[in-house]
Order: sequence, then C-alpha cells, then structure tokens
Amino acid sequence: MNTDTATGSVSLGPGGACCLQRLPNRTISWGLILTVTLCGCGQSEDVNQEPVEVAVGSDDVQAAPGPAPQSASVVDASLPQAFSFQLMTATAGIDFVQTSGNSPDKAFPGANGTGCGVVDVDQDGRPDLLFANGCDFPIQAEEKDSHDRLYRNLGGWRFQDVTQVSGLMNSGYSCGVATGDLNSDGFTDFYLTRYGVNQLWLSLGDGTYEEVSEPWGVDDDRWGTGAAIFDYDGDGTEDLYVCNYGEWTWETSLFCGDKEKNVRIYCSPSHVPPQQDVLYRGDGAGSMSDVSEAAGIAIHERRGQGVLAADLNEDGRIDLYVANDIHPNSLYLNQGGRFEDVGESTGTAFDHLGQSQAGMGLAIADINLDQRPDLLVTNYQNEHNAMYLSLGDDAWLETGVQALPGALPWVGWGAVFADFDLDGQTDVFVTNGHTDDNLADLSKEGEYLQPPGVWQNLGGRFRLVRCEGDYFSAGRAGRGLATADLDGDLDEDLVISQQDAAPALLQNESAAPNRTASALHLHLIGTRSSRNVRGTRVTCTSEDATGTWFTAAGGSYASASDVRVLVSLAGEQPITVSVRWPSGEEETFETLQRGTRAIVVQSSQATASSRVYVLPD
Repeated sequence: MNTDTATGSVSLGPGGACCLQRLPNRTISWGLILTVTLCGCGQSEDVNQEPVEVAVGSDDVQAAPGPAPQSASVVDASLPQAFSFQLMTATAGIDFVQTSGNSPDKAFPGANGTGCGVVDVDQDGRPDLLFANGCDFPIQAEEKDSHDRLYRNLGGWRFQDVTQVSGLMNSGYSCGVATGDLNSDGFTDFYLTRYGVNQLWLSLGDGTYEEVSEPWGVDDDRWGTGAAIFDYDGDGTEDLYVCNYGEWTWETSLFCGDKEKNVRIYCSPSHVPPQQDVLYRGDGAGSMSDVSEAAGIAIHERRGQGVLAADLNEDGRIDLYVANDIHPNSLYLNQGGRFEDVGESTGTAFDHLGQSQAGMGLAIADINLDQRPDLLVTNYQNEHNAMYLSLGDDAWLETGVQALPGALPWVGWGAVFADFDLDGQTDVFVTNGHTDDNLADLSKEGEYLQPPGVWQNLGGRFRLVRCEGDYFSAGRAGRGLATADLDGDLDEDLVISQQDAAPALLQNESAAPNRTASALHLHLIGTRSSRNVRGTRVTCTSEDATGTWFTAAGGSYASASDVRVLVSLAGEQPITVSVRWPSGEEETFETLQRGTRAIVVQSSQATASSRVYVLPD
C-alpha cells in the first residue's frame, strides 16, 4: 500500500536533542524512511513563541509539490473487511446538527470542534446522549440557536430530545464533555469545557439539571478542552481535572494563508500561547477548590487537548495522562495526593524518535493480554498515532509506526479501544478529519473529509481494515468519539461528533450471535470509593482465557464514554471477576454467567463483601 507521507532525517540537535528534519512530501511505499544518527532526549516547544503573520507554506501544513497526493477520503478497497456497523442517526430521531464555527475567517476554535458524552439521565440503565455544540464567530451574547443537545434513550434505537425540559438551554461555544457524580447522590452530573466560561450541570434527580459552576467554584473562563471527573485523593468524593488549550481571541486573530488571494487557513497551534491546566478538589457538599499548585499540576503551560485518569502504575492511586498539542505529553503519577510529571522518564512524553506530536485523543487498554495498561494518542497529519506499550516498572515503549500502520495521511481525533467482534482482543477506532476545508485553494496537501481509522487486533498485532456500512462509503470530518451499548445487545456501539453535520450513531453488527451470548456487562458502583469508581481494574478469567479492563475517566477526544465495562472473553464457561477498587482493595466474584448484565455494589464496610445483582433480560 502506497501512502503519501514525509520522509525525514534525524540529526543531533542542541543539547543532545533528537531533531526531525522534514523533507518535501513524496509518494513512497509504506513506512517512515529515516536516517538516524543519534537520538537523545526529546525536543519540546515549552517556550512561548511570539505570534507572527504567516505567509503561504510557512505554517505547519506541508506544501505539496509534484503530483497530487492519493485520495484519503475512503479507506483502500483492497484492505480486508473485518467489522460491520449500521448508521442509525436518521431513524433514531437525532436531529442535532453541529455548528463548528468554521468560516472563511478561520476562528481557531472552529478547527478543533466539539465532543459528545454518554449519560444516564433517568437511571433506567439505557445510555442517553449529550452533544456539545459550538457557534459562529464572533460570538453573540444572546445567541440561542446553537445550544448543546441532550437526548434520552427510549430503547429500540429511538431517542427523544429532552434538551429544553432538562434545562440545558445554554448558549456560546462548548468544547468537551466530562461525566461523573460530583455530589454522590446517584445521578450523573456533567461538566462542559468551553471557549468561554465552563459549565457544571448538576442533576436534580428528576431529569432536570441546574448550572452551578459559579457557586461550586469551577467557572473557569480559560479555553477548556478535555476534562475528567474522578477521585484523585481517595476520600470518596469526586474531583475534576480540566485541560486548557491556549490564549486566543477573535479580536487578535492572525491572518494565516495568502493575503493576495484572500484565502485564510487555520494558523499553526504554535501561534496560540498555551495555558496551564487546572485540578479541582471536591468536598461533596457543593464546592470545589483549585489545588493545582499544591498537587503539583501547575508546573507547565501546554496546549492540553485530552486527559485520561486511571491507575497507570497499579499502585492503587489514580494517575493522569495528558495529550498536548505540539508540546510533550504529560504523565502525572499520583504520589499520594501530589503528582509528579514523569512523562520523559517513562517514555510517554514523545514518539519513538523523541519528538513532540500534536496530541489530541487518548485511550487505554491491555492490548497484548499481559494485564498492563497500554496507551494510545492520536496525532496530526504526517504524524503516526502513538501507541505506548507498557513494559511494567513505570516504563512504556512507543510502537505506533509498527503497531497502527496506514494513518499518516489522516488527522486523528477521538480514539477508543473496544472489542468490536467479541473475540477477546481489543480493537482500535479513530475518528479522522482535517482542520482546513480549503487547502486545495493554496495547493496544499490534505483532504478535509477523511475516513475513520479502524484496526483489528490479531493476537497483539493490529491490521488496518475496512468496515461494512454506509458510514464508511465517504470521508467525514470526525472529532469526538464515545462508546456505549446503546441497544442492550452486549456489544459496543459508537457515537461520533462531526463538524457541521449530524452525529453518527453506529450500531455494531460485527459479532456472531454465539460471541454476543458469551459477553458479560458489568456496572460497578462505589460506596467507600467514589460512586463511578473511575480507576478500577477488572480482571476476568474463564477456562484458559484471562482479560483485563481499566475503567478510566476522560479519554478519547473531548468526550465521555459509558462507565460500564463490557467483558469479552474466549470460552463458554462462567467467568470469575476480580475487581481492584480505586482504594486498592481487591475482591473476587466467582462464576458470573455469560450473556448477562450484572451490577456490583461495593460494600460500605471494608470487612464486608460487595454485592452482585444480575439484571433480568
């Protein structure tokens, strides 16, 4: 398979840094051809650059001399077909159409788009859907036509718009969604990151929500992107981490592109000064406090886009992995209420060449069945999606070029690990889409509409595949991505946010009936731990098969997947489930039946066993 990419060479930069020098793009056989002279520590862009006016070809979208690149709008038809998804949006009653803010003026937030989230508004066990929405620029204070949208799942692939009745009639530009239970009342709350003041919507328990960001102390007006709700200090009350992107205003927006042709494109992120992320500690009683400084988070200004909260070094504390745009990624290990960024020493800050990438989406899974957390980060065109394989002992090996071939022409955003065909092996789905829809006007490389990237796991080795279904017949401008079993058939369905288009609801039809009947759906509920128990590790065994699942907060891109765990394990015998709660305590539940849904409620006393409830069909 031929792929249009950039060749390059590596030379020793100042201070022993490893510097990638890009050469003109050419069509070459698959692989990034490199000459490595020496590779030391990574070179980063932590120093703020002074914004300048950008001329044609001087931003970081590569010029395209010579033959036009091969079309990237549809996945190569010669690839093997592995999965099947049916597009259900129109018949499901989802009438939402996203507004990105993209226009000839190229207001920067319009490039990044918006995400989506899975909530359960009425606690009926059916995943409901929340879509963040942007707006046009300049933003009008009283603009009411582009609010976020909330849909209740009625079952049978039917959804009802409950935006107005829920009270969610906001305006402005929302970016990302984080879900949790911040007051531990059993109902799902959600936090909206925004270009503008972020919003916290607290469930009132009757299907309605109240916006409480100001009294709760989380009404930050920095440009928020990804966020995660989790319990970092183990007190049973959920806390909040928010990624902040950078300082951009409509009034100071630069002209990037060709002034003579009057064609603008989005400026390089390097012209958007970065901002610090923020960590809030919750008290469970109606307020949160900014503990960024005390917790060791306020040490960087980096353009944060995605955050994932999970126990990454398996010490019983929830850690944080942050994807940053053109800055090194940050891995904050929890030292007992204070965090230390060990991204560089653990191998998770850079790619395999020691280079910073344009980190966007995140995912976590055990991809090779060694019971360790492996990590995925999506990146920009001509950058591979980075795969960090856990080696144990706080070390990861970046293997994305070999592990996920074929992604170089694409701009990756949302990312999930999921076992789509229920064969016991975790697959990969990435939404793609360029930032600019007018590159051809400047003879630049890159198609705006791009296919999603789907990789099938074959024993720890991934292959790029085609999927059956109408959604894959054309390119898309994908952004946010979330997973949930939307129809209750024990496999993972997909929800995708798209630029200036309706979202995609994809019904998973990839698994054979016998495999669906062998799955197990687990809903873990904390009592001494926080209710949503983000950061739990679940290890399941049956016959000769073992699998491990990590429940994380955040992840993907600006989106929140369902909190429940879908267990797929080879074999037919009952499954033994071992749960390590975020507190570090471990419990084992024997012989849970396949083909069922079970709720595991943590005991309120450390000396008592948790209870398992099997739900009726």
